Formats: sequence, C-alpha cells, structure tokens
Amino acid sequence: MTDVQTSPMVQPTGDHEPEVLSRELYERGITVVRGALPREWAAALDEDLAREFSLALRTPGGVAPRGWNRFYFEPYAEKLLGIWDLALHPVVTALSEHMFGPDWQIVELGSDIPLPGAENQPWHRDFAMPRATREEGRLTSIAVNASAVDVVDGPFQGIPGTQMDPGDDFEGAMFPPDERTAELDERLQSFFAKAGNFSVRSGLMLHRGSAMGIGSRMRQVAILGIVSTDDRAIVDRLADPSDPYPPRIRMSQEAYDRLPAELREHLSHEIVAETTDTLPPYRTEHSFEGLKMDQRKS
Repeated sequence: MTDVQTSPMVQPTGDHEPEVLSRELYERGITVVRGALPREWAAALDEDLAREFSLALRTPGGVAPRGWNRFYFEPYAEKLLGIWDLALHPVVTALSEHMFGPDWQIVELGSDIPLPGAENQPWHRDFAMPRATREEGRLTSIAVNASAVDVVDGPFQGIPGTQMDPGDDFEGAMFPPDERTAELDERLQSFFAKAGNFSVRSGLMLHRGSAMGIGSRMRQVAILGIVSTDDRAIVDRLADPSDPYPPRIRMSQEAYDRLPAELREHLSHEIVAETTDTLPPYRTEHSFEGLKMDQRKS
C-alpha cells in the first residue's frame, strides 16, 4: 500500500484561508471544507475502514464502545489507502500552522463507526477544558473529520459556541447535567457530511452522534487529531513515554520510513512493528466511560 498522495487534490469550494477557518473555530467550534478530496478517495477510505474495523472487532480491546451500536477504534494509518492525503492537505497544514505554530503535531488517527440502530449519545465534549483555553481563551487542538460516505441518517450534531463554555457543572468536566438536555436539544445543529468534504472542529464543542434507523448503513468517519506542543497529548506523552494512554500514531518502521520528511516532523508516533505484515492486533487504549454501552455517565 502507498502511504502518501494516492489521490489527486481537488480545489475546495469557499474561502478556506487559515484566518477565516480559525475565526470560525473560535466563534462556532466547527467549520466545513467542501469538495476537498475526490469522492473516489472517500470510497477507498470506506472500503479500508470497513475491513480494518472488522479486524478490530475480532480482537479483545480492539474497539471502544461509544454508546449502543456505536464504536471507536484507531486503525493503522498504513492500512488506509491515502489517509495521508488528508493530513497533507494544504488547507489542513495551513490551518494547523496558523493555529499552533510550525511545530504542530498529529497525535491521533481514529474512526467513529455507528451501526444500524445506534442511539443518541449524551451531550459531551471530548476532554476537559485545558488551562490554556480556560485562562487564555486559546484552543490547543482540533479534530479533522472526513466521512467515508454521504450521511443521510444519524448525522453528527453539535451546539456551536459551546467550546468556550467553562463547564463548571459538567460531570467529569465533560458531560453537562441531565437537566440541560432539553435546552441543548433545542440549540443543536445537524451536520450531514458528504464524501469528499471534511470538517474541522474543537473537541470542546458540545456534540453527540445521533440515532440511526435499524435499516441504516454502517457509517464510518476518519478523524485526525492535531495539537499544539503545549497540549496535554504531547506534554503527557513526553512526561511518560511508556504510558499507553496519551494518543499517538502507532505504525511500523517500514511505513514510517516511507513517509516524507515534511510529514514525519509533524507526527507524534510510536513504532510497534518492523513491517506492516507484523503489526500487532488492534487495541484501543482510551475510552469515555460516559459513552459506554449503557449510556450512563460514570
């Protein structure tokens, strides 16, 4: 498999200057880049994620539950044809440098996969608000989301503007109290992703995966986590390199050696095998206790 530039770039529509996208992220918590990659690229991603998800499901600890019939896992990048097209997309690299400086780092490649019959997740943010955001109003991370298919059922739902909510009453600093659910439901915006588009969001914006019909199609999305060097994902990893929980891109030495220098310098990674053929079985180290199968907050 080829690691980089398997699909030709297309010209996204709209104004995607980094200053514009950054402003939308700070004001709304999410922005969408339309027509960024060919639909053929998304079709290949669809096939690859379906195959790798099937493998991860067969492995104890290979996936993390994120609600009823909803899962998260961390595929090996070298198993996804063209995934680095997303990481090296000029809109992504320009925005990352604008927001986080020249040393921005990719720390995570994940995939959210709801299956038919998936239920609404509770409203949540992906992590507790960092000190830099709370005290300085500065975002230290973004998530780049690329859907493998056109979403017609069970869209991603978010509440723009909530990324700066201090969340003082949030359970575990992530989950707003249940009595706010009706109010939050009234403010939600649904995002029906299209193959070839990608969105960029702050994990602090309150969001959820919405319910899917029993006859719906399995729908997977690839997620790249990109951070500044003072984000906890980098700080915690450097403080204890043996700790498996801070996210990083796990890959083989063979795959890493094939990457161009401009990608390697932005990759927080761990070598877990010599070759692609000797990669270990999937494991997903981190999970949100509040998004487990019983939908209850711990």
